[in-house]
Amino acid sequence: MALMAFLFLLIYNVLSAEQYHRDQAEVVMENINDFGFDLLKVFNQEERLGEENLFYSPASISLSIAMVSLGSRGNTADQIAKAFKCNAHEFEEIHLALKSLQEAVQESENDNLEMKIANGIWGHQELRETGEFKDSIMEFYNTSLAKVDFKEGPERARDEINNWVERTTARKVKNFLPSNAINRDTRLALINAVYFQGTWLYAFQPERSYQALFYTSSDLDNVIEVEMMSRKSKHNYFEDKEHDCQIIELPYTGNDISMFIALPGEINGLSRLENIITSKIFSMWHISLENTTVTLSIPKFKLNQQFELKEALNKLGITDLFEPGTADLSGISPVESLYVSHVMHKAYVDVHEQGTEAAAVTGILMQKRSIDPHPEVYANRPFLFIIYHKSSGAVLFIGRLKRPTVKEREHMNGVNDFGHQSIEL
Repeated sequence: MALMAFLFLLIYNVLSAEQYHRDQAEVVMENINDFGFDLLKVFNQEERLGEENLFYSPASISLSIAMVSLGSRGNTADQIAKAFKCNAHEFEEIHLALKSLQEAVQESENDNLEMKIANGIWGHQELRETGEFKDSIMEFYNTSLAKVDFKEGPERARDEINNWVERTTARKVKNFLPSNAINRDTRLALINAVYFQGTWLYAFQPERSYQALFYTSSDLDNVIEVEMMSRKSKHNYFEDKEHDCQIIELPYTGNDISMFIALPGEINGLSRLENIITSKIFSMWHISLENTTVTLSIPKFKLNQQFELKEALNKLGITDLFEPGTADLSGISPVESLYVSHVMHKAYVDVHEQGTEAAAVTGILMQKRSIDPHPEVYANRPFLFIIYHKSSGAVLFIGRLKRPTVKEREHMNGVNDFGHQSIEL
C-alpha cells in the first residue's frame, strides 16, 4: 500500500511538473505575441502608417531581436527583455520558445503547405566574437557565424548575403539588401527569413468571385471596386459584442496554421481594435469560436511593405541598442564597440481563392443586411488579419487591410516578393 502511494505521488509530481512547464511555455509565447501586438499599436499611431495597409511578421522580428539579445549585456539587455515583458535573466525562456517554434514549423509542412524559418549571421573577418555567442546562436537558432570582408569588399559581402537569401527562399527573394546597405563600418549582419505558402483547407470557387465596393472610410464617397471572394460553409466563428467585431477562422491544409479575420462593426472601427488587442484578447477569440454555417465574403489582395524598425523599437523602450558608445553588445565581442545601425523588415502577402503566400525577413502587413438566419461576414471595410501557428501558439504574421489591391504596390525603394528582417551592426 505504501509503495502504491509512493508511485501515485511520483506520477502526480511528474504530471504536475509537465503541466507547469506547459503553462510557462504558454505564458512565454503570449509575451512574444504581445511584443507583436505592441508593435501594431506603435504602427497605428505613426502618421505615415496609420492610414495605410500594413503587413509584418512578429515572429521574424522577434527572432532577429532575440539573436541580438544573446550578445547584449547590462541596460541594453534589460531594455530588450522588458519589451518582451520579462527580466534579462529570464530571457532564456524566450530563446527556448523560439527554438520550439522553429522546430514546430518544420513539422507543420505538408504537400500543400510550405513553411520555412531560416537564420543567417555574417561577421567581419577580423571580428573576435565570443565562444559563448557562437555556441548560443547555434543552440537556439541553428546557425553559425560566416566571415566576410565588410571593410575591403562591402559589395561582395552584400552579394554573398543576397545569394544566401535567394537560395534559402527558393529564389522567392532577390537582391534583399539594396546597394550601399553594407559599408566599410559594418561589423555584423543578422538576417531572419520567414516564408509561408498555404492552400485553404476549403478553397474559394473562382466562379463565385464578383466585383464589389469596399469602403475605405466612413466617407461613403471614398470607395473602391474590389474582386470579392465568397463562399457559404461551416466556419469557426465568434461575434465579439464587447469589442464590436466579428471573428472568423480560415484554416490552411493540415489545420495547424490559420488566418483569423477580425472585422470591426463600423467602417472606422479598425484603429480602435488595433489599440486594444492583446494576446489575451486574441486567445479569448480563439477559445470562443463555434463551428457554424457562415456566409463569408473577403477581397483578394496583395501587400508589399518595407520598414525601418529603429523608431518603433525605440517607442517600445529599446533605445540603448542603437546608440554608439551606449549599446552594450560585449557578449558578441568584448573588443569591438558594437551597436545596431539598422533594423530592416520587409513583408509580402498574397491572398486569393486557393490560399495565401506570405513572407517576412527581418535584418538587423458594415455588416450587410441579410434575411439568411446564418451569420454573415461581409468584409467590405477595413479589417485586421492574423496568421497563427496553432501547435506553437505563435502569431506568425499580422496585417491590416485598408485599401485592397491585387496589383503589387511598392513602398520605400521597392520590395521583393518576400518579407525580410535584417539587423546591421
